[in-house]
Amino acid sequence: MGKKLAIIGAGIAGLSAGVYGRLNGFDTEIYEMHTIPGGECTGWSRKGYYFDGCIHWLLGSKPGTDMNKVWRDVGALDDNIEIIHHEYFFCHEQDGQTVFLYRDPDKLEQHLLEASPEDGSLIRQLCQGIKGMQTLTMPTKKPMDQMNILDMGQMMMSMAPAMRSLGYFEKISLSDYAAQYKSPVLRNALVQLVPGFHKATSLVTTLASMSTGDSGWPTGGSLAFAKRIEQRYLELGGKVSYRSPVSKVLIEQGKTKGIELTDGRQVSADYVISTADAHWTLYDLLEGKYLDEQWKTLYNDRDAYPTYITVQVSLGIACDLYHYPHTISTHPDRPVDAGGVSNEFVGLRHFCFDKTLMPEGRSAVTVVMSADYEWWKAKRQDPVAYKQEKERLAQEIIAIVEQRYPETKGKIEVHDVATPMTYERYCNAWRGSWMAWAGTPKSKIRYVSGKLPGLEGFFYAGQWNMPPGGLPTAVVGGKWVIQRICGLERKKFQHR
Repeated sequence: MGKKLAIIGAGIAGLSAGVYGRLNGFDTEIYEMHTIPGGECTGWSRKGYYFDGCIHWLLGSKPGTDMNKVWRDVGALDDNIEIIHHEYFFCHEQDGQTVFLYRDPDKLEQHLLEASPEDGSLIRQLCQGIKGMQTLTMPTKKPMDQMNILDMGQMMMSMAPAMRSLGYFEKISLSDYAAQYKSPVLRNALVQLVPGFHKATSLVTTLASMSTGDSGWPTGGSLAFAKRIEQRYLELGGKVSYRSPVSKVLIEQGKTKGIELTDGRQVSADYVISTADAHWTLYDLLEGKYLDEQWKTLYNDRDAYPTYITVQVSLGIACDLYHYPHTISTHPDRPVDAGGVSNEFVGLRHFCFDKTLMPEGRSAVTVVMSADYEWWKAKRQDPVAYKQEKERLAQEIIAIVEQRYPETKGKIEVHDVATPMTYERYCNAWRGSWMAWAGTPKSKIRYVSGKLPGLEGFFYAGQWNMPPGGLPTAVVGGKWVIQRICGLERKKFQHR
């Protein structure tokens, strides 16, 4: 048996590290505080309804792409998993007008010009940018800190066509970009599914990816997606210990020796990989002793590196909403206070397009809204007040849903509210955020290595290595950390 890798966390990064660790002959075991795999790539059931809590679109769903090869390596995707591609990203309703963000840039351009001809130059610029960024890809083959000049040159050459379009959108926030539109409907539509503090690039690259036939929806949803990776890992001989929170990294003279669990059990390991929340790893598990300047900047400069804090309200409804758009941004009669943040628009998403998720004639609707972590943290101190606020919010959303979908009145059978404190409780998520730092026009740090100064044999891998995070960063981070360890062990890295 090869050297022992102790992996903290059974999220996507941890499972990925486990799979690639086994493919390369290492003895691996994952230690997870929860009872199921996936971390923040998850979903949950309530009274027969499944509520998805993660995937909105999946980069790498298109066969033949580099990212798709990684998803296939870890077992998340194969030829039997159907990928659903919507005709549009979402639709926005305001003042009696409906605007669709189509994934076909030509159709999108024609549609938006009909909606707001006075914004013609901006609309053409947007759609040209979408076409220009179709060649933009995320690096997957090796860690960027291990790339040589030739590797960097090849990567830049492959992205050269996109770089011409990238420049402008990289330098402006999405909210500032949208504010230039004369049409209030288009101004608001462009900032509904991607928060406005992100670079405008975030929306353009997402639409560009969709326009190429990528970034679809894998049937079965997020929890099934994570469980397929777990199955692949277990079939390779990997081990997972659930209900096994880690309390300490065992260190002697700057070298990692293993881990200690909260029950006092110690596990010896040649390498320790934490794929848990980065802030918890760095500041709790390692007591803030092994920070470099990049990590400090990322956590201290909240203006350049903000995080997206949300509340998710989920409803189980005894009727079929298939004939409605799958995602609608609607304008309720009054804003919704989702906990310290007023939401003028509310996004309603149903999952009737995926028939594998629930029985015929049933619908799950989820609503994700901006919220304030400190507000919810204060409410959590009083369990009664916390429960009352969750119920208040759920009832406000129920009223909006019943107004938008009249046939749902009296048929909402269950509701569920996940707050920032929910993500903190189950995932140790920093400030309850399920995504890493946003890429803003002020942000300069694009990537941080998982190697920590002064600590040998320990690596961090996860979505927090590369803003804006998400599942692609997590799965690639798991791959990259095994590539680093293979390099230290003078082993040729195997990926299949």
